[in-house]
Amino acid sequence: MNKLITKLQKSLAAFLAFVFALVFTTITYAADAPSAANIAEGGKLFHANCATCHSLGSNKVTGPGLQGVTDRVPAPYQDWMFKWIKNNAALRKSGDAYANKVYADNNGVAMTVFDGTLTDDQIKNIIAYVANPPKEVAQTTGGETSTTGSAKTESGVSDKWIVLLIIGVLLIIITVLRTVRKSLLTVANEKKGIPTVDMGFWKGTIHWIKTHKVHFAVINIFLFACFVTYGWEYLWGIDVTPGYHPSQPINFRHDVHAGQNGIACIYCHSGAEKGKVAGIPTLNVCMNCHKGIQGSNPDFQKEIAKVYDAVGWDPQKAAYTKAPHPVKWNRVHVLPDFAYFNHSQHVSVGKLDCKNCHGDVASFTTDQQFAPLTMGWCIDCHRQTPVQMQGNGYYTKLHEALMKQDTSRKVTEAEMGGLECGKCHY
Repeated sequence: MNKLITKLQKSLAAFLAFVFALVFTTITYAADAPSAANIAEGGKLFHANCATCHSLGSNKVTGPGLQGVTDRVPAPYQDWMFKWIKNNAALRKSGDAYANKVYADNNGVAMTVFDGTLTDDQIKNIIAYVANPPKEVAQTTGGETSTTGSAKTESGVSDKWIVLLIIGVLLIIITVLRTVRKSLLTVANEKKGIPTVDMGFWKGTIHWIKTHKVHFAVINIFLFACFVTYGWEYLWGIDVTPGYHPSQPINFRHDVHAGQNGIACIYCHSGAEKGKVAGIPTLNVCMNCHKGIQGSNPDFQKEIAKVYDAVGWDPQKAAYTKAPHPVKWNRVHVLPDFAYFNHSQHVSVGKLDCKNCHGDVASFTTDQQFAPLTMGWCIDCHRQTPVQMQGNGYYTKLHEALMKQDTSRKVTEAEMGGLECGKCHY
């Protein structure tokens, strides 16, 4: 009987080792696999640092298109892409054949070295975004946009299934442990001639808690720490709404105006270069073109008719024959009252592209919030973004002084006072 119990104990120990290895592997995989948040953050970093030279399609901009890049580069692609993005020059010097081939195929044009500009986690997030490019945006009724499918990891498994797998494994562990314990207890009691009493799940759990107080306390401390951590992250995300795209009284499509027709942002949002607020253009700006352009299909004609109605324009008589009335637009971007942001400082002085904060607006069917616009996001941008000082009169004296100290390093906005509280807060 003792031999049987010993064998059962050894079998139980081996099973537990296997199960814990399985759980550890699953949890590690889930931790390493990029979440939807990682991919979203990678998208912001990609547009801020990579989109000026690379597209997610097959078309070449300054650098090659990134469509299918995870299949082209040496495996595992995460490791190779990480080394390439962090310091492509060092990778080429190491003798990497593919790195030197990419360099030669692009006429010896070197990519920016991001070592010191982007953290390791940020580079990984960019790779996650490139490996999981956004799906095509579908136009739905009312001019709103929608996407299909849930966020997936790099292997194509959704985060939801990983969580369910972990829960399932834990339930199996609990069931097996209860069964094995019951069998061992029964064998031991039979040897002693004592009847086995099944306390049931709840009474057995309470008995275990009473006899394993230290273990129970450690488990509760761990669960409490998880609750506090995720609760803190959740609270920070309240009212942070990237992707927010309210319906509008007139469905103005940026993909048609800025995308297909190539109208510059500044033509409609003239305040961005010279003022604090970019401004919503008046309908008179729209009428500069739409006095003669009435739309190429029924959907466009319907929206342009709303513009005519608002300004009192009669297209048949080519005259303003009715009383105008205001259009009540639904606001998309909202900053707290205590936060100060000036468009001209960023557009005219900082030489930033509108895409850095607003995303690829030329592809939007409905205007939407691209960036979280949180304080942390702004600070990260100030710490990472080199200041375009050469030829910029605003920074001439500061630039000359800094270049005397070190002519090689890039000066970020953080070093120019971009982290001072008074710069953004009253």
